[in-house]
Amino acid sequence: MHHTNGNSKNERILVIGLGQIGYSNAEYMTSLGLHVDGFDISEKAIHRALRSGVIENAAKDFSNYDYYIICVSTHNPDDMFIPHLDGLFDVASRISREGKTGALVGIDSTITRGTTHKIAAILRHRLHVVHVPHRFYSKERQDHGVRQTRVAGGFDACCLEKAGHFYGEVLGIPLHQVRSAEIAELCKIVENSYRFMEIAFAEELKIFCDRSGLDFNMLKEAINTKWNVKILDAKDGIGGHCLPKDSQMFLNLERSLLSTSIIDAAKKVDSEYRLHLSNLPSISPVQLETDVNVH
Repeated sequence: MHHTNGNSKNERILVIGLGQIGYSNAEYMTSLGLHVDGFDISEKAIHRALRSGVIENAAKDFSNYDYYIICVSTHNPDDMFIPHLDGLFDVASRISREGKTGALVGIDSTITRGTTHKIAAILRHRLHVVHVPHRFYSKERQDHGVRQTRVAGGFDACCLEKAGHFYGEVLGIPLHQVRSAEIAELCKIVENSYRFMEIAFAEELKIFCDRSGLDFNMLKEAINTKWNVKILDAKDGIGGHCLPKDSQMFLNLERSLLSTSIIDAAKKVDSEYRLHLSNLPSISPVQLETDVNVH
């Protein structure tokens, strides 16, 4: 476990957004003995964080904090597949009005290219701004939780220095620092776009096998004996918040620069795969136990 120095424990941290990412951040920071308050527009999220002790107080205002860690959701509340940054900009506007001059604003939320600079402009360059996209994976939180190697990109050199102190020294998170905030922004959405394509290829292969009368699992296992190839499982379609939204962010950036996109094709494959699943004949529990190799 990483240990903080005495000065760090006197500094105040505000985690903004107490969903899965913000809650986990606050939990980790509190475990280090740091002073962590929280803010969320959801009273339920606030009560959960207070009840479990991952935050000390629910913030009434944004004044007098040394670190503002933004973990708000960036998907449209009405459609998880559509990126939505309004909440992030609302938070930045409030920090601009109430935030402590010289404090660090760390954007852990997934954002698209150019957002860090827009946030810095909203803050009138009065606070340090960095983007340190999260890589938290709840299903493997022991190995891929809060404390894992992350990319950090700052608005300028002094912002990166501040990020190195907080994320690197105080929190003990290994950092890969890049001089461009835009590179950090692209890292997360490209990572998830790449993952989306990997899954979509498995879905495409599954459709092909089903329609050709071939065993997908047998083919996948045979292919994966090659050292540099790993075909993934094809399950229920690509869901969750991150992969559909983040790949759409990158696709939106690509459209003005490329006439074709394999991400666009991957999204079409995923849609066809979902339709393919809905048209498959149902399998009885007895058949499932005897005829299908379930992993």
